[in-house]
Amino acid sequence: MEYEGYLTKEEVLERIENAFPFVERPSEDDLYVYDESDRMRKIISSGISKFREPELPYEGVMVLYDEFSTISQKAVIWLLPSMLRIIIKERDLSENLHWFLPSYFEHLDLNSPDSAYNFSWLSRQQLSALNCLFEYMSEKYDGSTGYAQEKLREIEQKI
Repeated sequence: MEYEGYLTKEEVLERIENAFPFVERPSEDDLYVYDESDRMRKIISSGISKFREPELPYEGVMVLYDEFSTISQKAVIWLLPSMLRIIIKERDLSENLHWFLPSYFEHLDLNSPDSAYNFSWLSRQQLSALNCLFEYMSEKYDGSTGYAQEKLREIEQKI
């Protein structure tokens, strides 16, 4: 994965759309790393239960985006395509998502199969698209994404 230079918002969006198609919502049990007696799971479940489509609306993304300690890898696979588009299209009213996204990779955990922080499922195309998005976000929001990009390279080396 190499630096590809500055890409426009439209070019980054095109890469994300190609690399991250929407996926079907996982079953209720597959959304979480804890069983149904877990308190956070109950809270999240009540907020996410009405969202059944592959594309999560902004409200659904907001229910899940900061619950990585409770949601599973399968939930992240469902969440990420919608979240990435919201960030690029600047539809995040909370202005939190572009700060949270790099932190997910900073907490990379490739040893726990169900962990939301286990991004071993990402393809080379997806890693490249994320790298481009991080470059774009770094320039647009003047934030540091370098450590997250190092983690993308770490994932790529294991593919």
